[in-house]
Amino acid sequence: MTGILQGNLRRCEAAQLLISQTAKERNVDILILSEQLWDLREQDGWFSNTLGTSAIWVKGKPARRIQASGRGEDYAWVRVDSVTYVSVYLTPNCTMAVYEEKVGKLEDALTGLPGDFVVAGDMNARAVEWGMTTTDKRGRLLLEMAARLDLVVVNQGTTTTYRRPGFGYSIPDVTMTSDRISSRIRGWRVTEDYTASDHQHIVFERAV
Repeated sequence: MTGILQGNLRRCEAAQLLISQTAKERNVDILILSEQLWDLREQDGWFSNTLGTSAIWVKGKPARRIQASGRGEDYAWVRVDSVTYVSVYLTPNCTMAVYEEKVGKLEDALTGLPGDFVVAGDMNARAVEWGMTTTDKRGRLLLEMAARLDLVVVNQGTTTTYRRPGFGYSIPDVTMTSDRISSRIRGWRVTEDYTASDHQHIVFERAV
């Protein structure tokens, strides 16, 4: 099993300092992160996008099996063995036209990569498929992209991942995988761990 943690650190020093200990306690080797405060070095298994808003941290034994990596403005990806892990952050502070352009660039990048995917991150979109009560235009764009790439949403239930008193509760954090490996995703859940962020972490495992 490969342990995976997905989370948004909200540019918070305490959240970033805490994430390493949380990964250790939960036996996690691959972290898919959004809004990190700082980046580590690639030789430490850390890969980030060009804007510094999404990252993947590969630790432990999987770090020795990295095959390739790449990045764009809104995403970073790392191929470990036969699976490509993609960390995505799509800002809510853009027009619908810009959001559509960002999703298009992400799709173009993934279309050129071989093998199976785990695509995860803070998408800032709403869809019934990941637990929201309605689907908005951004959510539909992501679902259309997923259908073309043969990705399926693996979020379970309606537990909110974004919790900020006075600003609302939502599920902007989405996990998708290639349909072919979706049955190998185990134990997907939103944790109630203290994160020092206004996002709760998601943890799951991928069976080999």
